Parts: sequence; structure tokens; C-alpha cells
Amino acid sequence: MPLLTERWRLAPLFFFPAMLAAQGGGGRGWELHLGRWYNGNRADVYELRTSSRSGGVFTHGFGASVLVNDSLGRRRAFYGLGYELQAWRGHAAFGPYALAGLALGLSTDTSTQELAAQWSIGGGVEWRPLSWFGIGSEVRYRLEDRGPRGFWNPRSDAHKGVSLTIGVSMGLGSVWRDVGGGGGGGRGGGTWAPPELPPPEPPATITGNAADVVQTALESIGTPYVWGGTADNGFDCSGLIQYAYGRHGIRLQCRPTRRAALRTMDSIAPV
Repeated sequence: MPLLTERWRLAPLFFFPAMLAAQGGGGRGWELHLGRWYNGNRADVYELRTSSRSGGVFTHGFGASVLVNDSLGRRRAFYGLGYELQAWRGHAAFGPYALAGLALGLSTDTSTQELAAQWSIGGGVEWRPLSWFGIGSEVRYRLEDRGPRGFWNPRSDAHKGVSLTIGVSMGLGSVWRDVGGGGGGGRGGGTWAPPELPPPEPPATITGNAADVVQTALESIGTPYVWGGTADNGFDCSGLIQYAYGRHGIRLQCRPTRRAALRTMDSIAPV
């Protein structure tokens, strides 16, 4: 790939993350893609995008695109913001996906500057060695529609051709978690979400005067829940407390509200 040109003219890219911040929170991924636009266009491609789960097999996101000609620089370039829809992306640690996008922006030529739409369709392949990090490559056919007039009716001087990019994606502050039961080691139905924390472990050692009482309560884990129960064949939350203390000779009084609730339940006639 030729040396990327006109780097200093890409300063606006540093402001685009702020413009995309409203779309980038809440478990979205961030992507950076660099590449080339071929078929006589001789342009470097710079893209910064967000991505998130849309539903089913689809992901989508917003992004900023800059395409700059090798020799003419900003006098033959495209600067735009757009939307992209992808299918079957992220359903496996390694796999292909399809994509389609539309970006609106400014197209410059040696003599004119015009509003333009850049239509694109193609596909990519991504490898995700970590749940929050992936690398991949995309191939797409681009049509720069100056005017714009629509991809079905472009001008005769419309720029078009195939581009190839490589990119990285990161899920900042999140991981890709399978919540759809895809199975098979894939990530079907996955979504960006905060990592799940394991349940707290019981303390390895307990010290103090209440150590025996706490140990008795811990040994009762797994006993069936019985509303109002106080015996080791079943108890509720307060019943467990009474049981644990009672095993060590400490009798706790039952609260009046608890006794009243028990009497009320006993007085309800079966339906």
C-alpha cells in the first residue's frame, strides 16, 4: 500500500469522535479502517465508525469517511458522515459478513465542490481473538454520486470502483456476550454488555463471637425455602436467623408483625 498522503489534512477526523459520542455509548464498538480505493481513483481511505447489535443477524452504526487522492489531495477528495448496516457479523469468533452503507458529504474536484452521496456495498471477514477486540478486512464497491441523483441514475463522470481496507474494532468498557443461546462456540444473538461478575464466595474463615452462628447459617445453604418455616427441613429468611441462633442456645423472639402475618395466612380459606 502506498504511503498515506496528506495526513495533516485529516485533522477533522479528530473531531468526529465527539460528534459520534451520542451514538457510541451504552455498549457500542468503535472501529478504525484504513485502505485504498482502486479502479483509477488512486485514493487513500480513512473510516471511523461505531457498531452495535440491531436485532437478529444485523448490526449497524454511524461513521465518518475521508477519501483523499494521492496526487491531488484535498482538490480530489470526499468528506462525509454516514450510516451502515451489516449482516451476520459477530456470530462467530471468525467469519464473514455482508455490508451496505450510505455517506453524505462534500466531494471536491480540481474546479468544483459539490454535495455528494457515496453508496457502498460489499463484505468483510473478521477475527475476534478477544471478546472486546477484533481485526478484519473489508472489500466494497463504492459509487460517488455527485448531485446527488441516486445510485440508479448517477452522472456520467461519477467516480466508482472497488476499495480494500483493513481495520480494528474495540468494545470499550464492554464484552460481547451471548444472550441468545447460539451454542457451538459462536456468538449468535450476542450483544455488547458489561462483563458478568462471578457470585461472591463464602468467607474462607470467620472470626469473632458470632463465628459459630454464621457457620451454621452457611452450612444450611441449599435447604428448601418454606414461608414461615423455622426448622432445618425448610425456612424463610427470618426463620434461618432464628434457626442459626437457636442451634447455639440463643432464642430470638418472633416479631409481632410476623405472628400476625402467619395468623392471617392460616385464616385464609382454600379456594
